Amino acid sequence: MARWRLGGPALAATLALVLAAGHAAACARPQGWTGGAKIAGELWTAWWRSEPAAIPVGTHFSIRFHLCGPPVGRVGVRGWMPDHRHGMNYRPAVTLNGLSGTAEGLMFHMPGRWQLILDVRGAAGREKLTAETVLE
Repeated sequence: MARWRLGGPALAATLALVLAAGHAAACARPQGWTGGAKIAGELWTAWWRSEPAAIPVGTHFSIRFHLCGPPVGRVGVRGWMPDHRHGMNYRPAVTLNGLSGTAEGLMFHMPGRWQLILDVRGAAGREKLTAETVLE
């Protein structure tokens, strides 16, 4: 019969992931935020909102986001049209400050169903958080 021992760095890493996942699930709206939406993942949960609040067709916009979960090393932001199988024509500039950030220069260039994808990476792993919106 095999026995497994979990101690030292392995135990610390496992506990950190368990606590982070619980923290991500209980992610509260950032203080002072109005509007916006929540995307729950396994490791991270994101609150995000667009500026302007109503995403315009064919005009640049930005998003602000706040993550709950383990430390983050990088966040990529992109738009994708699943019905047409293509993304945006622009690459947004993402600024990350701890667990909060902004993405500027997004443009959903045509009406239809769009997905906003936050590609979150950190020591705990990688996760894609996806929200959908329909532009008319």
